[in-house]
Amino acid sequence: MTSPRLGPDSRIHDAIVVGAGLAGLTASKSLIDAGLDVVVLEADERPGGRLKTDRVDGFLLDHGFQVYLTGYQRAKEVLDLGGLKLKSFHPGAMVRIGNTWHTVKDPIRSPWNRMLSDAIRTLQAPVATWNDLWTLQRYRQSLMRLPVEEILKSRGKSTLERLREVGFSERIIDRFFRPFLGGIFLDSSLNIDSARMEYVFREMGLSTAALPAGGIQAIPEQLCRSWKPGVLRLNTTVAEITDTGVKLSDGTQIHGMQVVVATEASGAKRLLGDRLPIPEKLSWNATTCVYFAIDRSSAPTREPILWLNGNLVDPSPKGQVASESFAINHVAFPSLVQPSYAPRDQVLASVNINRSIPMDTDALVSEVRSELEHWFGWTVTHWRHLRTYQVPCAFINPSEPLWSYDPRGGLDRNGRTVACGDYMQTSSIEGAIQSGLLAAKECLLSRGQSNSLGADRILGKR
Repeated sequence: MTSPRLGPDSRIHDAIVVGAGLAGLTASKSLIDAGLDVVVLEADERPGGRLKTDRVDGFLLDHGFQVYLTGYQRAKEVLDLGGLKLKSFHPGAMVRIGNTWHTVKDPIRSPWNRMLSDAIRTLQAPVATWNDLWTLQRYRQSLMRLPVEEILKSRGKSTLERLREVGFSERIIDRFFRPFLGGIFLDSSLNIDSARMEYVFREMGLSTAALPAGGIQAIPEQLCRSWKPGVLRLNTTVAEITDTGVKLSDGTQIHGMQVVVATEASGAKRLLGDRLPIPEKLSWNATTCVYFAIDRSSAPTREPILWLNGNLVDPSPKGQVASESFAINHVAFPSLVQPSYAPRDQVLASVNINRSIPMDTDALVSEVRSELEHWFGWTVTHWRHLRTYQVPCAFINPSEPLWSYDPRGGLDRNGRTVACGDYMQTSSIEGAIQSGLLAAKECLLSRGQSNSLGADRILGKR
């Protein structure tokens, strides 16, 4: 039997972090800031996990439609938001009913000189009743008064049940909530666990949806930008956790006092086995995102707002959600929000479908273009296809109740191993960062009282 190979250095690191997604990067940054010697091992060629951005012909293309909510509290403490140069979508949406577009906006959040006109146009739209708008304001205010922990305790009820219980009409449920929440959770059926929906609804009431100047990948890149060479090791796959650290897929061993498993749930299950109560199989929601370049002069809008498909439900008495048919859920124009997403004379269009499409790219683009012509007219024939992303594992199925996770439950009996990831929280940027902070705090606390001040700085004295 050959002896295992040691890593490029034979020292014993204070902590080994497996995975450089947002949770792993947050945990690593917190531990490094506390003075620990940390090495971060990432199997991919770049950090960030599902937060990825490609540069194509001067455009920034995120892997799927993703936004940052400016009201995130933990993320605000960890990230330099000024450095990200965030710019926000306008609150509200354009909603397509039949073949006509209608404006739906929250007049309370509109600029003062447009409040009245936005209110009138919203009331005239066949999307919501007067009672719906009144109910929406009361519902949002009630959620904003509740602490997050209280909202997340309410589980086991579908979003559809909850919306009906609150008093919304079937009209606003089908024509607004299905495409709007469908764009967030990649599921227009509204089988989403209501706790997840209410958490997001609360956050959106306190903030706006924004894009960083450098694309969504700028968020994880910022966390590790100042690290010394050798701390982050890409294209490095961990095969197993050992008594002294980890063993890589090539047999190399890296030694560490503690191991933070910050992979996706399936990877954590593989490495930790029964030490972490993750289901054997987690179901995922998929998304398909098709990007087009448009000459600025022929773009269908100049306003940074979402365009929603309010026709997802068949208007017949036995109306069915169009989840199994080809249907665009929403279209966004990211460069109208954040100009850095496109060259100056161009506009970037992001077309989003809430599932994977089993067809080749040319056929898919042809289908998308055909449907877009019904949305925006014949000028769509001049839109230039840039790239298509099919993301089969974009979002853990939100119909499952939130998995409440106590970080200490992920520690082994010697306090050597802890896990983190957005699947343990709210499957969001905020959830990933929160989970990473909790894991770092547990690592510091398990090292003894001498590091308790570092733990207190991470999440406060609790």
